[in-house]
Amino acid sequence: MKILSKEFYRQKMKAFVENEEKWKLFQNASIFVLFGLISLIMSVVNLFTKQGLFTWMTMGFALACLIDLLLLMKKGKFAKAAIILFAIEISVTFLFFIVSGIPDGFSVLWTAMLPSFGLLMFGVRNGSLLSAVMFAALVFFFWTPLGRGLLQYPYENTFMMRFPLLYLAFFVVTMLLEQMREMAYSALRESRLKYEFLCYHDALTGLYNRFWLQSFIRDPKREIRPAAVAVLDIDNFKFINDNFDHLNGDIVIRDFGQAIHDTLGNSGELCRWGGDEFLILFHTDIDASTVCKRIVDVIRAHEFRFNEERLSTTVTVGLVIAPNGGTTDVRALLHQADVNLYLAKDQGKNCTVCSQLKPETSK
Repeated sequence: MKILSKEFYRQKMKAFVENEEKWKLFQNASIFVLFGLISLIMSVVNLFTKQGLFTWMTMGFALACLIDLLLLMKKGKFAKAAIILFAIEISVTFLFFIVSGIPDGFSVLWTAMLPSFGLLMFGVRNGSLLSAVMFAALVFFFWTPLGRGLLQYPYENTFMMRFPLLYLAFFVVTMLLEQMREMAYSALRESRLKYEFLCYHDALTGLYNRFWLQSFIRDPKREIRPAAVAVLDIDNFKFINDNFDHLNGDIVIRDFGQAIHDTLGNSGELCRWGGDEFLILFHTDIDASTVCKRIVDVIRAHEFRFNEERLSTTVTVGLVIAPNGGTTDVRALLHQADVNLYLAKDQGKNCTVCSQLKPETSK
């Protein structure tokens, strides 16, 4: 049970990190909860030590954190409002800490937390601006005669001279750490995108691969209803490999895929099905039969070039059309398209064999 709980937690955190919006929501909610709990605990302590106004201040801030959390959960414009409100609340609270100094000049030390969570929550730009405003407030109250006259607590001169510098040091260190975190997160995100591209795309042609189609079909978030499926096979490809070597055979496969892609346009999704076979998943509003005939004509007229060699070849297509504009039984379409491909091969290649999926097979 302990292992399952740990794995569940790890998977949840992985999902949050990979989804930037969810991670930001989780991060901000954690900050609201953390500050709310700290304020609540401080309120209890202040109540027992009879701090008066300070007790009401911390209780009020705890309540404000709860309201911010509820707004954040609503997402959208409410979440943005929660962030803005929190920035205002934290600024007012910290200014109160600076001026009042209660208890015994300790509360002002909480302002040193602002750079760390400020940059994390508001980003480098807005977090730096908020931190700079607080630093300016510290300089004003601790380093200017007018500001010192507004203070309600008799801070020592040494403390007032050194604390703004300590705050500035916290800000610089936090800025460096945040920049490093952003760089690491950016590198992680780029690596994940590259991995996903390599996972779902064929290395030779750059087209989708078989794994992409299988993942696409299994995705529970998608209700796939293709109007037709076509399986295309390069005719006499073994002869090309045997007589022009495999490297030039790769050139033919790559150019073949590009020619189909250019002809297909936005009519459907093209993937390399394996070896010299390609597969097209047609959209629901496309005349698949006409498109396949056009592809056969384009390949027949296409000249493949490598070194000083010139080569022409043809393509055979197995096409199956779903009844009623589409079906969710993609596997049935794939099977029938493969059957039609072999029927087209038996008819002499360089052609398309098309049939309609039986209504009782479709869903």
